[in-house]
Amino acid sequence: MDAKDLKSFALQRFDIQSRVLPLWQTLAENFYPERADFTFDHNVGDELATNLASSYPVLIRRELANSFSSMLRQGEWFQITTDEEPDHLGQSWLDYATKRLHRLINYRRANFRRATKEGDHDYATFGQTVISVELNGVADGLLFRSWHLRDCAWWEDDEGRVGGLVRKWKPTAREMLTYFGGDRLHKAVRDKANDPRKMFDRVEVYHFDIPADVFNSDEIDPEKYPWVSVFLDAENNHIITTQGKIHRSYVVPRFQTISGSPYAYSPATVVGLPDARTLQAMTHTLLEAGERAARPPIIATENVIRGDANLYPDGITFVSEEYDEKMGAALRTLDTNPSGIPLGMEMRDGIVNILQEAFYVSKIDLPDRGGDMTAYEFSERMKMYRRQNLPLFAPIEHEYNAQLCELAFDIAMGAGLMGSEYDIPESLHDKEAIFRFTSPLTENEEESKPQLFREVAQLLADAAQFDPAIATNVSFDEALRDAVKGAGAPEDWLDDPDNVMKKREMIAQQQQAQQAAADGQAVE
Repeated sequence: MDAKDLKSFALQRFDIQSRVLPLWQTLAENFYPERADFTFDHNVGDELATNLASSYPVLIRRELANSFSSMLRQGEWFQITTDEEPDHLGQSWLDYATKRLHRLINYRRANFRRATKEGDHDYATFGQTVISVELNGVADGLLFRSWHLRDCAWWEDDEGRVGGLVRKWKPTAREMLTYFGGDRLHKAVRDKANDPRKMFDRVEVYHFDIPADVFNSDEIDPEKYPWVSVFLDAENNHIITTQGKIHRSYVVPRFQTISGSPYAYSPATVVGLPDARTLQAMTHTLLEAGERAARPPIIATENVIRGDANLYPDGITFVSEEYDEKMGAALRTLDTNPSGIPLGMEMRDGIVNILQEAFYVSKIDLPDRGGDMTAYEFSERMKMYRRQNLPLFAPIEHEYNAQLCELAFDIAMGAGLMGSEYDIPESLHDKEAIFRFTSPLTENEEESKPQLFREVAQLLADAAQFDPAIATNVSFDEALRDAVKGAGAPEDWLDDPDNVMKKREMIAQQQQAQQAAADGQAVE
């Protein structure tokens, strides 16, 4: 593709994307007013929620979005594994890689917390988010950034996955000079960047993150570099940089996909939008009804009131001295019958309950363990809790967290941030890294192994009273190693099985030597 082809390609992608912008704008206005700039730009200092009478839809969106991080990314929330049980050296390296990747992600300058927090709110509201993963400026760590959905357009490949992405960017001419260097820029941009009066003029740039076979250039070998990163100066039809890569730059987690569309939906806001609108209308009505009850309308007799009716506290309203009160009060309140307010409040509470169901708020709180609840009862309640919440959180782990971790791992490995490739045990060379996640929803079978070991040991102790040889039914080496791992101990706490056997042989030889010495002394 040349510059004109790339620009035409980008315009086609954004033409399709533009059809969903009105929906995103509507959802933002009702649930996420800070992000309501899809179809127009906010001015600094604008009041963002002036169209809302109730803030409850905004609060409930915030609660759902915040739950993603609190439920799925707390503590050591992922572990790197393989599809097969690794040997001791392999597991030790995987434990090291897990800790190393945790440090790279949690490093403050990696920007992971900010990027995922912004992404979580987009994901909860619009059903998707765009997060880039790359090396930082000095290539000694990772950098995560969240991008506005308005500026990103993507498409699906033949397998239904996101097949590539185009992002709009409007940097100043000075920023482009700093980011790309002067030699790569078009002359018009260089002139602006060096002109004090124009250096802050913005330039329209497109960033393409596309497969190499789509870019179709003789300069990029698709077998060596499956992905291509291209920056295009759209105003001057000038390709700034072209770089082949072994992995993509952007992750696009999607909430609920619909066949035939690359853009997803949030089941929470799609279901909750009618009720959010109804809640705003009901709140307006209830506020007016409450105001009429507190400050009822006044009926005044014509040509009797001298001046205006002073209805403020301690106000005095003068009535003509010629008016006879027998004909009726000169001023009287109109009975507005506020008995309908409780009914309105009851209807409003019903809408609030529906919104709680739509945003899963009624399900995501962990169950309380009452003082009179047995361990079995609490275990059964946790099972029910998992069944209710797995349909929401399990796809997020797979579609959102897994994509971020896999891309971060690939980039870190390629940049040497995980150590030398020669440190990887040979048993892992043909294995694919798989991420396993830990959360309150994870019913980890490993955690039950220590208790199972204790129970089995007690059973064998009881049975050994009748037949001491019965203990040979259980492989205690394997059982103990599984129990230690299940307790959360790192692989380094366990010795290599070969070393264990050698130590046992040495102990056996020492015992035999001691026994022989004892037998010799007995003979003497």
